[in-house]
Amino acid sequence: MQLNLYIKIAAKRETVLTGFKVALVVGCILNLINQGDLLLAGQFSDVNWAKFMLTFCVPFCVSVYSATISRLRFDPGVRAPASADLKCKSCGKGEQHVEEGAIVDECPGCGKHTHWTIKSKP
Repeated sequence: MQLNLYIKIAAKRETVLTGFKVALVVGCILNLINQGDLLLAGQFSDVNWAKFMLTFCVPFCVSVYSATISRLRFDPGVRAPASADLKCKSCGKGEQHVEEGAIVDECPGCGKHTHWTIKSKP
């Protein structure tokens, strides 16, 4: 997959905001599980702050990754999330270029069984 396309989708406002929301909820729960006794007792000097911060980073990264992969689908009949050169994964023969926002067509050979993938650069 083209890295610049992945980064473009991952950096979209809605992807990042969703990641922050997930990180806030999941990170708080995980921190309460892992260091809740120290936090609730007010023993903040004993809290491992590096682990505390990483506990928020992990769900953020997982959320952004999964949202990006989900949004990078080029299903027939749906608007393309980005401009890309596509190749039909079903038959391996069909190809098309699609512009961002355009409706993705079916592969002429596969019809409704089309499964597009981003064509890698040679």
